[in-house]
Amino acid sequence: MSLKLPTTNREAYQVLWRLGAPVALQSLLAATAGFVDTLMVSGLGAAALGGVGLVSRVLFVLTMVLVGLSSGTGVLVAQYSGADRRRAVRGPVTMALCLGLLLTLPMSAVSLLWPHELAGLLSPDAPVVDAASLFLFWSAAYAPLSAVTLILSACLRSSGDTRTPMVAGIVGLIVNTLLNFLFINGHFGFPAFGIAAAAVATSVARLIEIILLVRALKPGPIARLPNALRSRDIGLILHGTGPLMLKEIAWAGGILASSVIISHLGAAPLAAFNLVLPIEGILISLVGGCGVATGILLGHAIGAGQHQAARESAERIRKLIGQRAFLVGVIAAGIVQLLRLSDGSVGLAGLIPSELNDLALNTLSVLFLAFGARAHNGIVSVGILRSGNDSRWLMWTDTCSMWLLNVPLVACAALILKWPLPAVVAVMMSEEVFKVAVFRWRVRSGRWIKTLKI
Repeated sequence: MSLKLPTTNREAYQVLWRLGAPVALQSLLAATAGFVDTLMVSGLGAAALGGVGLVSRVLFVLTMVLVGLSSGTGVLVAQYSGADRRRAVRGPVTMALCLGLLLTLPMSAVSLLWPHELAGLLSPDAPVVDAASLFLFWSAAYAPLSAVTLILSACLRSSGDTRTPMVAGIVGLIVNTLLNFLFINGHFGFPAFGIAAAAVATSVARLIEIILLVRALKPGPIARLPNALRSRDIGLILHGTGPLMLKEIAWAGGILASSVIISHLGAAPLAAFNLVLPIEGILISLVGGCGVATGILLGHAIGAGQHQAARESAERIRKLIGQRAFLVGVIAAGIVQLLRLSDGSVGLAGLIPSELNDLALNTLSVLFLAFGARAHNGIVSVGILRSGNDSRWLMWTDTCSMWLLNVPLVACAALILKWPLPAVVAVMMSEEVFKVAVFRWRVRSGRWIKTLKI
C-alpha cells in the first residue's frame, strides 16, 4: 500500500479514507453495538443500566491503559516499517503482549474474588452495586482478551493492514449483538440471563477476534516470535509505551472519577449519562479512524526521515478534521434540540423511560457542541503526537488538565453547586476546549517529532 504524504486537502481526504475507513467502520459498528447493548440492558431497569455503566467505566480505564500500550507498540511497528526493518519488531511485540497480560490478570482476579467490594466503591446506591458486582464477576475474562486483541490489531494496522482488524471486529460485533439479543431477555425460547449475558457475550466476541487476528498474522514476520526476549526489546517497549500508559491511566481515571461523581446525582442522571455516551461515541469513532490513519501515515514518514513533510501534513490534517468536526457537532446539537421540542413521539421516547428523555437529549446536545474540540484533540493526540513519539509531553499535558482542571470543576458543579446533569457535563467538556489551543501550539512547533532509536 502506498503511504504518500498528502499535499492538498483532496489528497488528505483520499489517504484518510483509504487507511482510516476500515478502522472507522469497525469503531462505528462497535459504538453502534454499544448503544444497542445499552438499550437492551436499559430494559432491565435504571439500576442495571447504572451498574453496567459504572463497571464499563472501570474497564474503560484499563482499556485505555491497553490503548496506550498498543498505540506505543504501533508507533514502533510504523517506524520500523518506514525504515524497512519489519522483522526487528517481533521482540517488542512479544514484550507488549506479555506486559498486557501482566497488567490485566489482576483485574480478572479481583472481579472473580471481590466483585461486590469493588462495586461498593463505585456507587452508594445498593441496587446499582448489586448490578455492578454481577457484571464484574461475569466479565472477568474481558480485560486479558482485550489486551491481546488491541495489541495485535495495532500491529497489523501500523504495518498497513487495516482490513483484517476491521473484519475481525465486525465478526466479533455480530456475535456480541446476537448473543446479547438472545440471552439478555431470552428471545426465541432461549433462557434470560440478564446482565450476566451482556458480560459473557462481550468476552466471547473478543475471543473470536483474537482467533481471526492470529490467523492473519500466521504467515507474517510479526507472528514468528523470538524464542527469548532481549533487554533491548523491553527497553523499547517501556520507553515508547510507558508514558502513554501513564497518560491513559490519568486520563481514563479522571473520566471514571467524573462518572462516580455523577453517580451521586442519582440513579436517573447516571442512567441518562450512560445512555447518551455511546451515541456520541458513534461520531467519535469516525475521528478515531482518521486518527489511526494519520498515525500510520506520519509514523512511516518519520521512520523514513521525512520530518518536514510529516510536519506539514500534520498541520493540514489537524485543520481539516477540526473544522469539519465543529460544523458536524453544531448541526447535530441543533437536530437533537428539534427532536426534544417535538411532541415526544420522536427522538429517544419509546426506547427509554419517558422521564429520562429530556435529560438525555439535553446532555447529548452538550456533548455534540463539544464534539469539535474533542475531535481536534483526538486527531492531535492519537494521530499526530503519538506518531512522533511525543508521549512524555502528552502524558503531562493530559494528566494536569484532567486532575487540576476537569475533576475539581466537575466535583464542584455536581457535589457543591448541585447543578443538573447537562450543566455538569458542560463543565466536564471545558477541559477539551482548553486543550485545543495547547495542542494547536504543540503541532505547529514541530517539537513533537522524535525518531525512535531503531
